Amino acid sequence: MAIQAYVLHGAEDLRLEQRQERPLGAGDVLVDVRRAGICGSDVHYYRHYRIGDFVPRNPLVLGHEFAGEVVEVGPEVRTVNPGDRVTAEPSIECGHCRYCRAGRYNLCTNLKFIGTAATVPHIDGAFSERLVVPESHCYVLPENIGFAAGALAEPMAVGANAVMRAGVLAGSRVLITGGGTIGQMVLAVARVVGAADLTVADIAQNARQFSLEHGARAAFDPADQKAVDEHTGEGFDVVFETSGAPPALALALRAAARGARVVQVGTQPAEVSLPANLIMSKELTVLGSLRYAHVYPMVLEMMASGKVDVESLVSVVYPFAQMQKAMERAVAGSGSIVKVQISRDS
Repeated sequence: MAIQAYVLHGAEDLRLEQRQERPLGAGDVLVDVRRAGICGSDVHYYRHYRIGDFVPRNPLVLGHEFAGEVVEVGPEVRTVNPGDRVTAEPSIECGHCRYCRAGRYNLCTNLKFIGTAATVPHIDGAFSERLVVPESHCYVLPENIGFAAGALAEPMAVGANAVMRAGVLAGSRVLITGGGTIGQMVLAVARVVGAADLTVADIAQNARQFSLEHGARAAFDPADQKAVDEHTGEGFDVVFETSGAPPALALALRAAARGARVVQVGTQPAEVSLPANLIMSKELTVLGSLRYAHVYPMVLEMMASGKVDVESLVSVVYPFAQMQKAMERAVAGSGSIVKVQISRDS
């Protein structure tokens, strides 16, 4: 069946076209997309038609943060029904490689990912009317979670995975470098799991103010050396780098206390100059956090219980017909933008 979708043909070349719907497999679910978020990676693809080594081999439909209503299910589907409101993990692991068998399916060597050029063949994403996802990757939304919050489950899962990688945070002094969407998700989850003292570093005043209003005890501008000195003090027990900026990763190592843990979440350029001797001299534990594994149920429980308020992250919502304007707004950014979403809510 033909569906309407926004197809990226090149840098800043986004076109509304008809695409052929993927066939529904026996274990698949067809979702009518009601909300979709624009991720930083979507913006990067739109601006440059690539992310690092990932260059689209053919025009593709972006979008991997979404929620919607199930309209059809395959004959072997048992846990999801037409009419259910769902979100889904867009990364689809093979289930057979050594990492999948070990339970670390986010490291799958045969991973497929909806709405990206990272895997070949590309799988069209959520900037469309409908898309097909495996039943195993669908999560039925609790009654009190709307489509807007459901579409934020994916970025929140990124933050939750980072927090889980860091280990126990109860009573810890925590620094988060980067106050964008992922930084805010790390902040929200770290607060729920008991971090005692949360600080956010971001060059944007709005991001700092938003952080203070959503659980941070302090926020500072990392470009202001006096502020850096004032807030880092003896160092933080755990540091999360979420911005992807090389100076922020260097700050993470410098601001870490002796024996601290540093978790890299943001994607850095291929070559980065770092004060690497600090890893040795402070005996730091440096960890990576790639996407997510086994955290979606926890994320949805946090949302449903009211422990986190993710909808406050949605800065502006555009109707599906104004996808181009939405993308331009996300690209331009501003002091008031955290998350842009596309709506097909009825």
